[in-house]
Amino acid sequence: MAKDIQVCINPHFDAVALWIGSFGGEDSPCDISRGVFAAKRGVPRMLEMFRRYGITTTWGVTGHSMESFPKAAEMIIKDGHEIAIHGYLHENPLALIREQEADILDKTIDVITKMSGKAPTGYMAPWWELSKNSVELLIERGINYDSSLMEDDYHPHYLRVGDTSVGTEFEYRTTPDKYRF
Repeated sequence: MAKDIQVCINPHFDAVALWIGSFGGEDSPCDISRGVFAAKRGVPRMLEMFRRYGITTTWGVTGHSMESFPKAAEMIIKDGHEIAIHGYLHENPLALIREQEADILDKTIDVITKMSGKAPTGYMAPWWELSKNSVELLIERGINYDSSLMEDDYHPHYLRVGDTSVGTEFEYRTTPDKYRF
């Protein structure tokens, strides 16, 4: 009997944004070259592999990557992959005030919607970080899920607010049945 093996694949298309927005490589020819390689060679190669094996994925794409490398973004969209928010310039949410984070989300949602024809419903946190405002801002914008949180392995993590740790126990202060987990 064949095993049913399921894998979650979430490629990130950061391109140059990763180096500009996160690691200070905006003046580094090597960092910029790596980012251009991702758009020029990495995206097409990954898409070819996904086509070969009939895999549909969700890509975390920065708004900057979509605008700077529209051909690569169009290839992802044309192949039917979902586009999730991954920041505009791979900004660290912990370093932003609420208004900055909201502005970045709105700008990125606008870029994704205009290019793909669909508003995004998923989020992949840049820096793999969420601020104290991130979840509420995402919910306000109709984002349903985040693939950055890691409390479970076989079930999606639906966004919720109000969770706190109490001593050594974890307490859900939200209504669990409101969320499907």
